[in-house]
Amino acid sequence: MIRWGFLGASRIGRRAVAPAVLDCGHRLDAVAARDAARAEDFAYAFGARRHYGDYAALIDDPDIDAIYNALPNDAHLPWTLRALAAGKHVLCEKPLALNAAEVAAMLEAEAASGKRAMEAFCHIHHPQLIRLRTLLDGGAIGRLLTMQASFGNTLAEDWDFRWHASMGGGALLDLGTYCVSLMRLLAGEPTSASALATYKGDVDAAHSGQLDFAGVPAQFTCSFISTRTQHLELVGTDGKILLDWPFSTKGKETRIFHGDTAERFPAIDPYARMVSHFARMVAGEDGLDFGLDWSLRQARALDALALSARERKVVLF
Repeated sequence: MIRWGFLGASRIGRRAVAPAVLDCGHRLDAVAARDAARAEDFAYAFGARRHYGDYAALIDDPDIDAIYNALPNDAHLPWTLRALAAGKHVLCEKPLALNAAEVAAMLEAEAASGKRAMEAFCHIHHPQLIRLRTLLDGGAIGRLLTMQASFGNTLAEDWDFRWHASMGGGALLDLGTYCVSLMRLLAGEPTSASALATYKGDVDAAHSGQLDFAGVPAQFTCSFISTRTQHLELVGTDGKILLDWPFSTKGKETRIFHGDTAERFPAIDPYARMVSHFARMVAGEDGLDFGLDWSLRQARALDALALSARERKVVLF
């Protein structure tokens, strides 16, 4: 059992990660938020015994084993470093950091601490992704030729931190992380990146990118100004595969279409699978399938896409 402390009384923590922690048999011991009343309300809702109006007080709590960092993106680096230095394991929301240099700093801190940190990507732990990799490895569509993905919705609230560049906002660092992580999971690491973006002020409201995976082009679009949409399609020499809902899968039945077959996956909680994987990793029972080295390569791909969109050029790795 892991004794958890939550940094931030966030919506994703309340709706997804806190229930997953409890479902996995762990304990939510404490919650910290800048608004102490919100922390108290969150703590009461999930049976946490303590609440703080100060992030540092929670990190220094000797009864906490692991920290869930759900703060705005610009706060991921400083508070993850603080938690590792205090001897806590860290599960940090995506994007893990604002750029690859920040992830490299986390890697160094992780090594010095002897603890573990992981980026909170729930979709890569869903059974449909395991099945998809099996289909590809088994040659279900022959040689992979191309991939296409989309993830969009309308982000209407101007106050949301994702509309503020100084806080790590933008469609690429939010929705685009899902597309890029999934393409890397399936095809390895890209060799070049090119992208175009539509900006709202200094934040990319929509982002269209292409990553080249050793001759396999992968295109994606992500948007804060579109209707709600998501999909993944893979085309090969002998067929294609379509996932109709690859990313936000909590509580939703999903399907993989290949040839004349539609494989159905019952609604599950991918956050519980993510928390379970993290717990096994912390206990040394699992390899670091998605450790900080994996996240560092993710951040490098995102950096290249952002640079390409800003400077209108192809970026080579």
